[in-house]
Amino acid sequence: MISVPGIGSGLDINSIVNGLVSAEGDARTLLLANRQATIESEISAFGSVRSTLSTFQASASTLSLSSTFSATRVTSSNTEFFTATGGSGLPAGSYDIEIRQLAQSQRLLSPGFADSNTNVGTGTLSISVGSNSFNVAINSENQTLSGIRNAINNATDNTGVNATIISVDDGSGGTESKLILTANGTGSDNTITINVTDDDSNNVDQSGLSALYYDTTDGTAPEQMEQINAAVDAELFIDGQRILSSTNTVQNVIEGVTLTLNRAEAGTVNQLSIGRDNDSILNSIRGFINNYNTYITLNNELTFFDPENQSSGDLNGDVTLRTLTNSIRSTISQSVPSSSTDSIQTLVELGITTNPDGLLIIDNAALNDALTTSPDQVEQLFASPNGIASNINNLLLEYTRPLGLIDNKTSGLNRTIEGIQSDLQDLNLSLERLETRLLSQFSSLDIIVTQLNSTSSFLTQQFEQLSNILNQSRS
Repeated sequence: MISVPGIGSGLDINSIVNGLVSAEGDARTLLLANRQATIESEISAFGSVRSTLSTFQASASTLSLSSTFSATRVTSSNTEFFTATGGSGLPAGSYDIEIRQLAQSQRLLSPGFADSNTNVGTGTLSISVGSNSFNVAINSENQTLSGIRNAINNATDNTGVNATIISVDDGSGGTESKLILTANGTGSDNTITINVTDDDSNNVDQSGLSALYYDTTDGTAPEQMEQINAAVDAELFIDGQRILSSTNTVQNVIEGVTLTLNRAEAGTVNQLSIGRDNDSILNSIRGFINNYNTYITLNNELTFFDPENQSSGDLNGDVTLRTLTNSIRSTISQSVPSSSTDSIQTLVELGITTNPDGLLIIDNAALNDALTTSPDQVEQLFASPNGIASNINNLLLEYTRPLGLIDNKTSGLNRTIEGIQSDLQDLNLSLERLETRLLSQFSSLDIIVTQLNSTSSFLTQQFEQLSNILNQSRS
């Protein structure tokens, strides 16, 4: 702002102009700022509405699926022996499970060596795991027991065997080192075979690299490695029927069921039970009801009006929110038509009622009873094409989808914000022009007052001189 002190007039022109500009602009600026703050609060409120609706819609979507109501529970009577899992829609049933043998990996133990740095010999190891094999070249740089271990483990084409070294009592008061080879996979399909091309020209004796020979298929030479665990398949009986498995995870012998075998004991029979998973269904229904209540609580906070204190929520009177809430309440309380006259058609018949605050409350005993005695009717109520969850899901998608009703609402509010900001810019420009004009006018006034003061001073001097002349002539 240009400073004009009012030298000639003695007036505080800056204060006068500031006061006039403020009188013209402050009220309008405050009105626009308050309007912008209100709109921004509405945008924020609709953000909360959208977030809450998205969660509500997700639970409605889940409850609108038939697969939610076909959830099954697969139960082991003794998890010490086995555990079980299964998908949806499995037929109910019970099975006797006897586990006689767990699948295990084959493990081979080498003869003893003084320590892990002892030279074993040079040549080539041909190691097979089942039908897959790989070769390991052993030379002067890796012929120690630890070198051979590393060469096996680091082989890029290793087909599934792991080498380790243990230090054990040698029976004479000292220790010795032994190499252990373990198949990574279980079962007879992962049997280990070790053939040797020994640089000492004898491929099956106890000296040199052939000390690691192990091949039970040739039927001639004695194995130099000792088998400490055989490669065996799991053996179990389901309702008296024998099953062999190369692993302890048995899939789809009972369709849709995965068994994990933990312990074997011949003659011990445990039960596998398959039935409807009512707990999972109950949790889906409770989640849906809880999310409805969360939305209604938010709606009440945003739309309240307190006449005594003249206060209200950020979206009090908003048509979009009022229409949405009325639609949700109407859909929740709807009666779902059915061809059966004695079917469950409303939430009230499930024991789900409305309290004075508009929130839904669940009678757990009634809901459990309905799921136990009439599961198909409960599914029909929620998940049929005209079911409550299906209709709520479709309704909420119209509001929460991109470019849906809430997006349109917030876009309109953002355009209003832009209009207010434009009005504020125009007002500021107008006030700047007013200030400039007033300063110009008061500056002109100050000049006139200065001129008048100068004329007044001149006339006063003239009158004083004239008075002095008259006084002198009289005397």
